[in-house]
Amino acid sequence: MKLSIGKAWDETKAIVARDGNALVTIALALLVLPGTIMETVAPSSVQRTEPGLVITLLNLAALLFSLAGQIAISRIALGPSTVGEALGTAFRRMPALFGALIVLVIPFVLLASLLVMATGASNDVTKLPPAASLGISVLMLAFLYFLIRLLFLTPLAADGRTPFRRMLPEAWALSRGRWARLFGLILLLALVGLIVLFGLAGALSAVILLVAGPIEPMNLSAVLVALVQQTLGAIVSMFFAVLVARLYVQARDGDRHVSVPDAGHQ
Repeated sequence: MKLSIGKAWDETKAIVARDGNALVTIALALLVLPGTIMETVAPSSVQRTEPGLVITLLNLAALLFSLAGQIAISRIALGPSTVGEALGTAFRRMPALFGALIVLVIPFVLLASLLVMATGASNDVTKLPPAASLGISVLMLAFLYFLIRLLFLTPLAADGRTPFRRMLPEAWALSRGRWARLFGLILLLALVGLIVLFGLAGALSAVILLVAGPIEPMNLSAVLVALVQQTLGAIVSMFFAVLVARLYVQARDGDRHVSVPDAGHQ
C-alpha cells in the first residue's frame, strides 16, 4: 500500500485539535522540562571541557525522558488512550525502544572507530585524512538509510504488540518499498524544523540575550533560552510523532480503512 502523507497530515491535525491538552501535558512533562533542566545546568552554547559524570547522567536522563515522551505521544495518536495509559505504556516500552536504538547505533560507531584507527587519524574530526573523511561520509549516508527504514520503531513501541527481539525486523518490514516517500517527508520536516528552531528560536533567544545578558550555567538567560528552544522543539517533535504514528497505522493496516481513533480526554 502506498502511504498517503496528505491523509496522515489531515489525521494529525484532527488529533492535535481534539487531544491537544493530553499531547501538551506529555510534551511539557517529558520533552520540555527535562531538556530545559539539562540546558540550564549545562548549556550547549557554553564551551566546556569533557563533561563530567553528572552531566553525562543528566544527558542520558533527558534522552530517556525524550524517548518516553515520543512513545506516549505516539500512543495518544494511535488511540484510544488516556494520558495515564499513554505514560504507562511509554515507561514500560521505553527500555525496548532504547535497546533497539542501541543495537542500531553500535555497529556504526564501531565501524567509524575502526576506520579512524585504520587510517591513523586523530580524534580531531577537523583533521581527518581524505580516506577517513570519505569513509565516515559513507557510514553517515548508510546510517541515514537505516534510520529512515526504521522510522516506525517509536509507534511500534507505542503499539505494544511487538516484543523487543522483533522490533527491528518488523519496523524494517513496514518501511519496505516506502523509503523514498519517507525520505521526502524527513527532508520536508527537517526544513520546517530548521526554520522553527534556528529562525524563530534564534530570534527569540537573541532578544533574551540582549535583555538578560550572556548565557552562563544556571543563570536567567540560560533558563529562558532553554525554555524557548525546548518548547519550540517539543512542538515540532509532537507533530512529527503524531504524523509518523498515523503513517505507521497505514503501513500496519494495509489497504483496510483506517479511521482516526477516539483518544481519551483529560
